Amino acid sequence: MQTFDTNVLVRLVLGDDPAQGALAARYWSDALGAGGIFLPVVVLVELVWVLDQVARLDRPRIHSELVRVTSLEGVVVERTAIVSDAIHLYAASSADFADCVILESARGAEALPVHSFDRRFARNEGVLLLADREP
Repeated sequence: MQTFDTNVLVRLVLGDDPAQGALAARYWSDALGAGGIFLPVVVLVELVWVLDQVARLDRPRIHSELVRVTSLEGVVVERTAIVSDAIHLYAASSADFADCVILESARGAEALPVHSFDRRFARNEGVLLLADREP
């Protein structure tokens, strides 16, 4: 099994650099044929950040790419259940994907609530918005 950095995955998803895209596709295909690919959670979090902040893709397209990449035969995703739940939450909420991973990790560890100053994130069940008040 082999692992790819975020920048390789970005080239595969966006196809924005023909030379690097072709090289990424060749190594990706070779890795799939040689035992598979491992995708760490952090690579997926970084991928979403790049697709959102740099490439300016819309949320439905980012969600679609997450589902596609994590569902490919021969791809093993770190913390599969948590990532899957985070992908579903990302589609159903306005929270950032990183926050979705945090919430689903906390839920899986039975460590709720997640305390946050992020009002948008706090709209999710299991997140407690911190405010100026006594605990």
